[in-house]
Amino acid sequence: MCVFHQQSYVQLLKLLMTSISEKSNINIKTTNILIVTCNKFKSLIQKELETFVIPIDYYMLELDTLFQAGCARLDIFKYERISQYDTILYLDTDILINSDINVLFTLDLSTEKLYALKEGQIGQGGHGMEFFDFTKYDVNQSAFTSGILLFRNSNTIKELFTTIQLHIDEYIYKGKNKIPGCLDQPFIVYNAISQNKYDNELLCAYAENNPTCMTSDKIVYHFPGGPGNYQSKYDKMTDFLKKNVLCKTDIMKTVNIHEDIWTCSDEMRRDIAEFFKDKTDYTIAEIGAHKGYSTRVLSHLFSKVYAVDNSIEWTAFNKQYNKDRANIEYCMLDIYKDDWSKLPTSIDVSFIDARHTYESCKSDIRNSIKQFTQLKYIIFDDYGVWEGVKRIVDEMIKDNTLVFERFIGLTNVPGPKGIVKNTHEGILCRLTKS
Repeated sequence: MCVFHQQSYVQLLKLLMTSISEKSNINIKTTNILIVTCNKFKSLIQKELETFVIPIDYYMLELDTLFQAGCARLDIFKYERISQYDTILYLDTDILINSDINVLFTLDLSTEKLYALKEGQIGQGGHGMEFFDFTKYDVNQSAFTSGILLFRNSNTIKELFTTIQLHIDEYIYKGKNKIPGCLDQPFIVYNAISQNKYDNELLCAYAENNPTCMTSDKIVYHFPGGPGNYQSKYDKMTDFLKKNVLCKTDIMKTVNIHEDIWTCSDEMRRDIAEFFKDKTDYTIAEIGAHKGYSTRVLSHLFSKVYAVDNSIEWTAFNKQYNKDRANIEYCMLDIYKDDWSKLPTSIDVSFIDARHTYESCKSDIRNSIKQFTQLKYIIFDDYGVWEGVKRIVDEMIKDNTLVFERFIGLTNVPGPKGIVKNTHEGILCRLTKS
């Protein structure tokens, strides 16, 4: 990360460092943070970051202009300790970290590729259009942002950066051409693409430009707004944090899937909270409330929770656990034998987490649709862990009974037989009314 030219960018750096401290789970034994800056800003940065316990190194460069500041990242291979590192993640300061950053360092990366987040096309300004020969390249070929760059410490990438710097020197300083609006980004995009030393697909699963909501699957959020445009970036970052403050509140402090596999994860609960943050007047029926751990969270997110279960023991436990919550109504019902007409019709959301067989889940869906006459959404727990749940949900999406909204929760999910990897803990669907 680089901080030059504008003192105000130190505040962006502080937001980024706060997110790293709180959410990145950074391994300080294997990972160092390097801030590239100048003597003018170093003491100010140290003062702003003095409360952080994360070790920080500094790479000092004396640069005067905004363009020089933008190009500073290209000097990374001149850093005296660069040989100590295997993998490098460059981040602009207009970035927030949302979850475990170690995931990025364990990806199977080629030494021959510069990994970046897909953005725009090469025929657009800021993405190298002034350099490409469009008799050889498709004007609509996808490009990338240079705000997030992940790469191995290899001779190939070192040579790529050297080539980019030589191109800049030839075009700007010797050729006296106008500096592009996106500074060095067009040079990076052009040289990486023309030499086929890039990958703009991999990071799409882990990073996002200008996000509107926090989701558990993204690690890096980028808030581009034009080089040097501090206020736009700061406003977007702080507004995003304010809108998603719900994800940090104490309502999530209850037992999660890592402590009891028969409940769901904090990540899934946060995803539900984010999706329904503007729908707090909705009512929800929790089909299979069990011990009430998720019931408690739902009671903070919805106006009324109907906790449905057939176990006297677990319903009593639920009532005791949530005795301070006044908006929960407990419904004793054997959902596979009793008549669902005992439940109210005025339910907006059904949270299905009962038996996980194909037929049982199908019954829960059909009864929810039949009984809850104002039903709008169905949330499914254990979608990727139990084959029966996944099969019936996929079938009903295919036949347009349900409309897919989003996957929620973990992608490596604890189950009765251990961790189920590369799947989805839950899925949220919208109801299609006939």
